[in-house]
Amino acid sequence: MATSFTLDRPGGPAADGLPVASAAQRWILRAVAICADPCQIWFLERMTDRTGPGLHDDVEALIAGGALADSPAGLRPGSVELRDAVRRGIPPSLLAALHHRAAGVLADQARPAAAAEHLLRVLELAGRVDVPLVSRLVADPALDPSTAADLLLAARDGRDPALGPELRRDWALVAVDHLMLAGRVEPALAILADEIAADRAGAGHRALLLGRLGAWYATGRPSLAFDYLDRALAQPDLRPGHRGWLLSTLAAVAGRLGRPGFDALLAAADRAQADAPTPDGEIRLALARAGSALAGGDLPAARRLLGRVDPSDPAARAQAAVLRVERIACQLAGGDHEEAGTALRFAEVDLGVLGGAAQPMLAALDCRLRVSAGDLPEASARAGLALRRHPADRLPEEVRAELLAVLVEVAFRQGRPERARELLAEVETPMDWPDALPWVRLAGAAAFDPEPGRHAGLLRAAVDVLDRSLRPLLLVPQQAPALTRAVLLLGDQHRAHQLAEHLVRIAQRVESGLWWGVAQHVAGLVQRDPELLRGAVEQLRATSARPVLADALHDLAGTPGAGPAQVRRAAEEAAALFGRLGATGDQERAVRRGRAPVASERRDRGGADGATAIEGDRRSRHGAGFDALTAAETRVAELLAGGATKQQAAASLFVSFHTVDAQLRAVYAKLGVRNRLELARLWATRTPAPGDPTRPPPGTESGGPARPD
Repeated sequence: MATSFTLDRPGGPAADGLPVASAAQRWILRAVAICADPCQIWFLERMTDRTGPGLHDDVEALIAGGALADSPAGLRPGSVELRDAVRRGIPPSLLAALHHRAAGVLADQARPAAAAEHLLRVLELAGRVDVPLVSRLVADPALDPSTAADLLLAARDGRDPALGPELRRDWALVAVDHLMLAGRVEPALAILADEIAADRAGAGHRALLLGRLGAWYATGRPSLAFDYLDRALAQPDLRPGHRGWLLSTLAAVAGRLGRPGFDALLAAADRAQADAPTPDGEIRLALARAGSALAGGDLPAARRLLGRVDPSDPAARAQAAVLRVERIACQLAGGDHEEAGTALRFAEVDLGVLGGAAQPMLAALDCRLRVSAGDLPEASARAGLALRRHPADRLPEEVRAELLAVLVEVAFRQGRPERARELLAEVETPMDWPDALPWVRLAGAAAFDPEPGRHAGLLRAAVDVLDRSLRPLLLVPQQAPALTRAVLLLGDQHRAHQLAEHLVRIAQRVESGLWWGVAQHVAGLVQRDPELLRGAVEQLRATSARPVLADALHDLAGTPGAGPAQVRRAAEEAAALFGRLGATGDQERAVRRGRAPVASERRDRGGADGATAIEGDRRSRHGAGFDALTAAETRVAELLAGGATKQQAAASLFVSFHTVDAQLRAVYAKLGVRNRLELARLWATRTPAPGDPTRPPPGTESGGPARPD
């Protein structure tokens, strides 16, 4: 700590031209004048090493003489002119010492931002660097990343000969990290480019520079991220700690993107962390495991892994924004809209700590939340504002794609296809893994186009890359049926079945009404089965995902096999719901569907086949024995009589285990059997009628989606 500025000598002279009566009062006035904010008594006590009545009497005398102005917020100089005069009158060396002491006092009182401002003045005036204090402040999570970066860069460029080249290099890397967190991408990339070109410190330092570039490109151009990180790991003579950082960073990128060989990579990162343990390494490994879980559709595992990490830990500074974003994304994926909204509000309050780079990520999540919960006009307005506020070259491509996806989806739903197509035409989306993955959500929005053939390549590429990572599908539930509907309109049964299988995997792992409903919705589209769509509607009624429910109702109204009365009811409910969501285009389509003539609906269902389905519905409602079974109960009976377990039947039928159990009890009651053995014997005597909607097509498994040969 710098020396005290107590110069209170009995009879000591006052500073010339200043309204003070003693040297002690002069230093009080100087201490107040150098502060940007109102000054508290405790600050003066520490700056002057004085306490008690003596200090208080001097303060009161300065207030009485007009040299200080008092307020509940603290003390200020009596006027701006007096403050400037005091500052000009302090010799530069003493002014630097005053700021240095103030920085130490404020740092001890957990006021890192104010302390950093005083240290910046020291560097400006004298070029001296207090290495321990700078290191302490930039590691404080309460200091915003932009100020931390400015402090590091000023210290790095300072004139202090005690600051060695190795520390300058290390601080350059830390400054890059803080600049990225602050959203100041251009200066960060400029530093990296300069350092790589200069190549001052050999392969180890070069590896860390390449690693920073890889981390930046992870959410925009993953192929470049892999390239830079692989090149970094190939550098010779890596220190154990540096190798651990690179491996854990690569694992975090590879996990979320579904890169082959992830398990081996994670094992190598674990070994490196064990050899050179660091708290931030553990956090990156947790992110890697959670990312891999999301890529596989295992939302509960991802939430558990992310819940174990403390984002307020100082070691999590560089990952705090990512942690918060991933947690909120998981809440959205689970349909916990109220919980996600609360988390977003808290994150906005903490934006100064999380950094400017978090703002567009949080804006994208907020827009997605509003779309998922059904506030479409507000979501579109906020997405447009976020894109205007942040230039495209400063946004990670994944965030830009998300914001565009919101605008495109809402435009299609509001009956403005030309506007949506204009937005889609403005971007050139990659078609191959891994660079296509950040754009899957934009493809999901394009799937709402009534003419999906305009985007056939984008839609097919999106479905294909989901084989590597289900993360994009998991985070936007309402896009799964839209993608399925679009590829079916393209005549692509194979990709439609791929989507159905993906949804079953997600539903089995998440075990929520939302995902069982979405899985049934997709299965109903693939199989053209109104019974599955009715089940989807019932599952989705218990969720807050209003657009997903409205889409399921609309598809139920347009599915062959649904009776005219059911068509009208489903279409009317869908139209009313679309109207409340602000989806005026969808509302008009639902109204037209509900008003369609019954004869037209029968022709759409295929004449005799439609009549057979209607008759099947009538028999299910009013018959006895086998005829008393609903279509869903018939499927359950077929599967279990054939030897399937309840779990296997649930997976095949896109429903929960509890649904199968309830339907099986109904089957026993209607058929008068007591166990599965009696069911199997009785079922062997049944001959399904031709055209039975539950009868599987030739060459397919009973009850499951038909697969292409």
